Amino acid sequence: MNCKLCNTRIRKGARTCPNCGGDAPAGTAFEQTGDPGPLPAAGLSTARDAVDELAALDDLVAEPPRAKKKKAKRTRKVAPAKAAGEAPLFAPDAAALRALLAEQPEALEAGLYVLRDDEGTAIGAGYASGVGDIDLLAEDAEGDLVVVMISEKGEGEELIAEVLQRIGWVRKHVGEDEQRVRGIVLCETTPENLGYAASAVADTIRFKTYRVALTFEDLTL
Repeated sequence: MNCKLCNTRIRKGARTCPNCGGDAPAGTAFEQTGDPGPLPAAGLSTARDAVDELAALDDLVAEPPRAKKKKAKRTRKVAPAKAAGEAPLFAPDAAALRALLAEQPEALEAGLYVLRDDEGTAIGAGYASGVGDIDLLAEDAEGDLVVVMISEKGEGEELIAEVLQRIGWVRKHVGEDEQRVRGIVLCETTPENLGYAASAVADTIRFKTYRVALTFEDLTL
């Protein structure tokens, strides 16, 4: 007869199933045959199932789930905030700076004005000399002549030679007796290769950098 629990055939006279250990019903006897019985019914755990479950648990303990890596957040560099009311600064190009100096030479130096001819006409803006153009030829408050040049990017020691040539030409052809001639060179950035040459002519040529401040005002309508 077959076991009612796992359907295994049991030998005659046995009281328990050798496969699942189930008790035989009262008044019955089992007879085991050489034929293997069918697989255990669904829902019953066998020794192999238990071993497999334990192995799965061991794997979970041995290899814990990997934590997901958090992506690094990108941060933007923010320029330091300017003080309230501080005007933004920028450097105009050479053409705009020449126009500004022609209109307002006193912005460069107090008392400076564009050179004029005998009839009072301003002739110093973009003055053409025998050794090259002068961005601004002016007179200062003491009556001295001032040769103003705007440097181009990358110019260095050769710029000093050009300014000295113009100063020498103005002293010979424009200046009057005992009238001093000096130079001002405007640089957007400090030239790296001026070196000792600039120090040697410090009494004759001054170097300045420039920035323009932009301001905004409310309109009264």
